Amino acid sequence: MKRDFLSLEPMDDFAGQIAELSPEKLSLFKHKLKKEAVDGHTLIAQSLKRLGITHVYSVSGTPIGETLAACAKIGIRPIGVRHQQGGVMMAAAQNYVTGRVTGLPILSAGPGVTNAATGILVAKDNAWPLVVLGGRRPLSMQGMGSFQDLDAISIFQSMTKWSALVERTDKIPEYLDRAIHIATRGRPGPVYLDLPEEALTGTASVFGSCVNDEYEPPETDAETIRQAAKILLHAKRPAIIVGKGVRWSEPYAELQQLVNGLGIPFITSPMGRGFLPDDHPLCFNASSRLIQSKADTILVLGARLDWTFRFGTDLAPDVKLIQVDIHRQEIGVNVTPTVGIVGDVKQVLRQLLTRLNIKVNGGARKNLLNSWGNILDKRREERTNKLELKMSHDTVPMSPHRMVKEIRDFLPRDAITILDGNVSMAAAQQVLPSYMPASRLTAGSNGCRGVGIPFGIGAKLSCPDRLVVAICGDTAFGFNAMEMETAVRHRIPLLFVVANNEGISGALTQKALFPSDHERVTMFQPAIHYENIMGAFGGHSEFVEHPKQLKPALERAVESGTAACINVLVDPDAAYPTE
Repeated sequence: MKRDFLSLEPMDDFAGQIAELSPEKLSLFKHKLKKEAVDGHTLIAQSLKRLGITHVYSVSGTPIGETLAACAKIGIRPIGVRHQQGGVMMAAAQNYVTGRVTGLPILSAGPGVTNAATGILVAKDNAWPLVVLGGRRPLSMQGMGSFQDLDAISIFQSMTKWSALVERTDKIPEYLDRAIHIATRGRPGPVYLDLPEEALTGTASVFGSCVNDEYEPPETDAETIRQAAKILLHAKRPAIIVGKGVRWSEPYAELQQLVNGLGIPFITSPMGRGFLPDDHPLCFNASSRLIQSKADTILVLGARLDWTFRFGTDLAPDVKLIQVDIHRQEIGVNVTPTVGIVGDVKQVLRQLLTRLNIKVNGGARKNLLNSWGNILDKRREERTNKLELKMSHDTVPMSPHRMVKEIRDFLPRDAITILDGNVSMAAAQQVLPSYMPASRLTAGSNGCRGVGIPFGIGAKLSCPDRLVVAICGDTAFGFNAMEMETAVRHRIPLLFVVANNEGISGALTQKALFPSDHERVTMFQPAIHYENIMGAFGGHSEFVEHPKQLKPALERAVESGTAACINVLVDPDAAYPTE
């Protein structure tokens, strides 16, 4: 029997059976309950363990310090961060790379909770699953002016899928189960739970989960699939846009089969890279604007036609658009599709492939698309040649493109790369490939600077055997630089590269906004030795001025076996990279 999560009391299912017990058995039953009763801290830890949580991120404080200790006692690893914002971002990145919720932040009351707001917003806008637990002072003292008193639910309602107050200790397992369920079903996103001291210090008996966590994605109408297949078969210049939303259904084999079987060119969103490798012959990210403007049919898979794709304004006016998304409200945003399909990408692709396999004449189809591919090949070659010129100069300070080229030539194929910044991030998007799913993280849908260091830590904890490199502009680096100490202290060996171009967009913003003799506002002091911060923490640090110094520095950093920071002087006057 399913239980009503919102109204059912924990013991209602047993009330009839308990009433029938003899006095002796009732006494034994009460004794057993008392013996198995645990406090809220322990109940949280036990519930998280059962739900598959491996890491919790926190700045210890009131009232959640004992919660962290309870997690440690049963094998959940607490990561003590330097700021709650960083901890939330670490958990979000860990969940994205892992592909499920395995990390979550636990926040101390008041400012500790509000410090998490930016990280929660990043999870919301990136559609990443996240459960945030926030400590709260006693409800019985609300309004009395108690230390760090805050009702955070109203703050987070606009940026979460669900925000709720856990008023009683015995409700903790139910609320945690429901939180994971809501965070992961449909379009993923963040959930916030407020945990007052009464719920943490109170006791309750341990019962198993009672929340029905089954989720069935929307069923796709067969006629809709037929229409989409027909459009794809008749297209002369088809294309596919792959977005990071495909992460959660993992349709990698189906994507390969569709692209290879029909010979359809594809482009990706910034974090959609790697679900099909960047060196796939039909990957045309270097010709993204051309492919959008010339394609007569575009299949959009788990991507949003937002600012990343200029709100769809680059698309041809008569393009036939097939949009697939798990979130019904996303269908038709900015561009009305010819066919809109609400559903799980993997299931939809399987249905499309079944339909297409009946109809497709593979040889004739590929011959038809050869001329389209030749046009895109020519543009890709032109762009690649221009890019090679940008990467070849030995000038000092080096260009952003040359810096990223040295990093690219050093990285193994399975590296996880995080791009955080402005000019350096744009250059890295052009130069740095991605070959594996969920291996490219960026500033994301809302362009949040400062994600590089915490995303790197979360990614490395998710995949400890892979090289993780976070390339951070010097502005972005400053937001969470103290988290490098977190990496050193917890023995998390990853590599941070600072693109030191002296400020926000290097000198570009300063020169555009202020007179030449004005004091530096958007620029910083020249040649700041950011690597000394890592040195003070006990990690590996290097300062690089010449392009030929960078690869040996990268090798030494990895060989050090600890967290490392390489500070690279980059030309502050370098132009912003454009297509």
